[in-house]
Amino acid sequence: MVMVIAVFGASGTLGNSVARALLRDSTHFQVRAVTRNPNNPDVLALADKGAVVIKADMNDRESLVPALKGADGCFVATNVPFSDPMCQELEYQQGECVADVCMAMKVKHIVFNAQSHVSKVIGVKARHYDAKAYINDYMNERELPLTSVILPFAYENFLGEFKPEKYQQHEYTIGIPMGDLPLSMMSVKQLGEAVYFIFCNRASTVGKTFSLVGDKLTIKEIASTLTSHLRPNVVRDMKITLPEFQKQNCLNPGNDDITNMFDFLHKVTQRFSIETSRKLIPDLLTFDQWVSQNRETILKLILK
Repeated sequence: MVMVIAVFGASGTLGNSVARALLRDSTHFQVRAVTRNPNNPDVLALADKGAVVIKADMNDRESLVPALKGADGCFVATNVPFSDPMCQELEYQQGECVADVCMAMKVKHIVFNAQSHVSKVIGVKARHYDAKAYINDYMNERELPLTSVILPFAYENFLGEFKPEKYQQHEYTIGIPMGDLPLSMMSVKQLGEAVYFIFCNRASTVGKTFSLVGDKLTIKEIASTLTSHLRPNVVRDMKITLPEFQKQNCLNPGNDDITNMFDFLHKVTQRFSIETSRKLIPDLLTFDQWVSQNRETILKLILK
């Protein structure tokens, strides 16, 4: 039987990864690529592979009905940029809208990109975490057929906000305030493989939470791995503290949220399991493998 799966955020990294993974098995899955921008090149590429593109806005319940009516399952990832002062409230509203329409449409399986409570556990806000945690609570309170997936720090962050910064000729630094604690990480582009497994195994995955991880390394070990692939360039751990990180990035929207996220990672033991993750993602990438695959991209970023 072919299952109809609505994938929200089809133009984003997570939704696009999920849609692509499901589209590789057209015998079992029909994908509805749900997006606010159906003309996005990544969405058009999904359409070329067989996805049905549906325009919808997660803030507009009416627009969600065509996306979810008759769907067997859906993948939900919510996100509102820190530049919006109401980002947590708006993100929660997105999740609430989707959850309510899923309930009305009797969707049989929801996979949600959840997160941990930060404000409840350590008393400070990390709005991008807290919004997802409260959405997850809302879905569970309504007894929706839910599987939650929690992602760690993304390898892809080393291509963006946390890319190695030039210190001097051939020397670069990474400013991540983790001290000597290991950082759980994975390539979030592999999420699709995990969600594919979850939808294929509904009976054993509904009601469960999967905390995925590809590697656990200290910042010193991360720097050493980057150096091994980027020579003659050398990458070092800046050894930045949480207060220094907060002060250094004080003008960035969401700076306090990111600082508090790292504070949470310092104080709370994370339950990310490489062994479990590999069951869902057989070709799970280590950080070393990911850097090897992305070496040229990283070099272009740091040398420009």
